[in-house]
Amino acid sequence: VKAGDPPPSCSLSAANGMVHLEIGAASGTTPPPGTVLPPLAPRVTHLFVTVAGVDAHSSPVAVDDTPGWQPLATSLQQHPLQVDLLAEPHENASSAPFPDAWLPSGAYRQFRLRLASPLAGEPALEGGRCVTGTPHCAVFSDGRVSRLALPLSRTDLRIALDDAPGHELYVPPGGGVSLVIELDRDRSFLLPTEDSFFLSPVFDLRVQLHANVAEN
Repeated sequence: VKAGDPPPSCSLSAANGMVHLEIGAASGTTPPPGTVLPPLAPRVTHLFVTVAGVDAHSSPVAVDDTPGWQPLATSLQQHPLQVDLLAEPHENASSAPFPDAWLPSGAYRQFRLRLASPLAGEPALEGGRCVTGTPHCAVFSDGRVSRLALPLSRTDLRIALDDAPGHELYVPPGGGVSLVIELDRDRSFLLPTEDSFFLSPVFDLRVQLHANVAEN
């Protein structure tokens, strides 16, 4: 390298690591979340939710105003994406892929999915699969679309891990890791209400380490 040469376009940062994020459902033949419906009723084929942010924290007990939350998909705040919780993560064609994020290296033990709301002032969703103004919905095998309701006290969905060794997302310095957030179909419930379906989701995490990578 000669004096005066411009810096390289990519550099390796020992203090940061790359996180590749995917959201969906575990593969296999497990049926969709249980519903209290007549036996011959159409089955649920898609659960669309609109994600407005995904963040990670090193503490499993951190609250919203605790410093240290790290965004895993910074573009979502301006451009929320709709994902199908029943699609396999790598085949989730309901939204564009999440861009890779660079986080300070270390262990992360809590994750939150911040969901979009139909309130005025929310960024418009492009290419949504639900009725206009409805950010979350269930689609049935007969083509019917129903609004999804979530607990009123929760503006986001939390996934907290305990402090046991190995129970964390470890972001290696100068390396990369894939984080897959999967809907647990066996422990999640979808219950009919008067004008919608109430979703009580439970999520599992899968982590896979990558080889060392260069930060762009």
